Amino acid sequence: MSLRQVPTEALAQPTKTETEPQSPSAPSRPRGPFSALSHPNFRLWFVGQLVSVSGTWMQSVAQQIVVYNLTGSEAALGVVSFVQGLAVLSLMPVSGVVVERFPRRRILVATQSTMMVTALIMALLMATGVLQIWHIVALAFVLGLVQAVDAPARLSFVSEMVGKEDLPSGILMNSMMFNMARIFGPALGGLALKTLGAEWCFFLNGLSFLAVIMGLLLMRVEPVKIGSGQRGFWKPLKEGLHFARQHSTIGPILILSVLTCVFSQTFIVLIAPFADKVLHDTEIGTSAIFTAQGIGALLAAGVVAWANVRGLRGRLLTFGALLGPAAVILLALSQTMIVAVAVAALAGFAFVCQMIMMNTLIQVVVPDEFRGRVLSLYTMTFFGLSPLGNLVIGATAEAIGTSPALIVFASIGLIGSAVTLWRAPQVTRMA
Repeated sequence: MSLRQVPTEALAQPTKTETEPQSPSAPSRPRGPFSALSHPNFRLWFVGQLVSVSGTWMQSVAQQIVVYNLTGSEAALGVVSFVQGLAVLSLMPVSGVVVERFPRRRILVATQSTMMVTALIMALLMATGVLQIWHIVALAFVLGLVQAVDAPARLSFVSEMVGKEDLPSGILMNSMMFNMARIFGPALGGLALKTLGAEWCFFLNGLSFLAVIMGLLLMRVEPVKIGSGQRGFWKPLKEGLHFARQHSTIGPILILSVLTCVFSQTFIVLIAPFADKVLHDTEIGTSAIFTAQGIGALLAAGVVAWANVRGLRGRLLTFGALLGPAAVILLALSQTMIVAVAVAALAGFAFVCQMIMMNTLIQVVVPDEFRGRVLSLYTMTFFGLSPLGNLVIGATAEAIGTSPALIVFASIGLIGSAVTLWRAPQVTRMA
């Protein structure tokens, strides 16, 4: 289950140019797609996270199937996700301020350790045969609280490990790691479910957190300037919201992220019932679709590296934002395993192109004094608002059917993204 003192002039609305003005520390051109791996700290992070995130995906597959088997309800899948998102929303507004005031490595050690404990508790409950739906809901709420702080800390920590010059490479490699895990995790999860049982997916996920915790403890991180804690939380929070809203590219990118996470990517929560009712194989179908998404996402990393070098980040973002929901519509219309797996891979490819580009473009243009707060808003879109979409799409699927619900939500995401990009053409032109 497995997401400072502010200068007055920084709040002024940036001048709108073709590519959006860069922050003084932003790199003019990335050194290379793999240059982040030249940093020892990032290598430790990459390996540890690859193991840990693979475990998280194992648990994601197992939990979706466990919840569906316990309840037989699409709506229940949405409720579990919504409770987790509600916890994120309750804490995320101030988490960016927290991330700017405390050492990020210490934050990550604490959050990763807590997530390890929640996974082991799930394994124990499942192994003893006492697991009930309310246990899953309660642990999802705890996980959401932890993710509210963990997600912006992880994104911000990349710049500490690799520096500004290699930041685009760090973001790309971080995404490659995540999507490699999307291949290994669901595949291993499906195998473990068939041969060992769901409790082993939870247990192995718990153990996997040791890899990233050990990596964090072994790192030698240069001390970074921590913002002052004398101004409270609400004033910095309001300043961060004002900055993001007024920025001519960050604002539209956040809107795109909301549309994608609330409408287009919510199809993930209905994969198990889709596999059951359309493909007639819940375990293999769910695992195959999750794995196919991971393969498509990993292939996207090569295209992202090419776009970074060519200065086509905005165009690739646009391509992914439109292709992703279109692929979900095709998935909803598919009737065979082969077609479903193929379009799931296409959706994974498109969404990852979009998400990496949104993350990269935000981090390139945001000043350091706003980095934690802006990234907390960005992560809130998929850890906080996405579960709200999951709740609604689950209820919609109960009412009108799984495939029709997928078509309705993906269509809203597609139309909304097209309108946003049409009204903010400067995003498409960003290099």
